[in-house]
Amino acid sequence: MDAIKKINHKIFKLFETKTAYIIFKNSSLPRQTITELMTGKSDIKKLNLIQLKTIRIRINPPK
Repeated sequence: MDAIKKINHKIFKLFETKTAYIIFKNSSLPRQTITELMTGKSDIKKLNLIQLKTIRIRINPPK
């Protein structure tokens, strides 16, 4: 549970920058999915499919 809390905290902090993407393997989750995970509207099974240890969070630098 602590790992999920840490991920959620990182997502929330990055989400404030409006440039957050969660990179999972070779794809990035769409912003809608991030919002669903943050608000708890996403199915918990979807979250379980994401292996937390393989997630990288990338911030696109401002242009």
